[in-house]
Amino acid sequence: MSFYRKFAGDTLNEVTSTVTPRPKEKSDAERRADAAREEAERQKRSKGTPNNAPLPRTLTWAASLPPDVRPHELLRDYGRIANLIAASWSDPDATYRYLDDLLVDRRGNRQGFPPGVVSELLALRTHYAGLHVQPSGTWMHIYKR
Repeated sequence: MSFYRKFAGDTLNEVTSTVTPRPKEKSDAERRADAAREEAERQKRSKGTPNNAPLPRTLTWAASLPPDVRPHELLRDYGRIANLIAASWSDPDATYRYLDDLLVDRRGNRQGFPPGVVSELLALRTHYAGLHVQPSGTWMHIYKR
């Protein structure tokens, strides 16, 4: 007795055979292109872009400032910088250092901020100077003599 049945007309009764075609071999160029695409996707996923939106704590910090000092343009266009200023606000040395780095071009090749943002940074710097003693060596301290 056979395990297989005979054809009944044009159909197979018991066993059907399906042939799965072998995948087409990729050329070296196709494999390199796939690898380059995968690498580009991996790098895209691994490189985080800084969050340029102000965080809730940054908005709370800005709301606590006097109305004439609130950095509206800075919050709108450079949220990540406002986040860093707000985070360092309770540390005078760090805040003065960061504001000085933003306002003074020590590398000689910075594009600079738009005038509205510069005036807001200067207003923040002046307001902060009224709240905390300036460490010696900051540029505002030098020019106040």
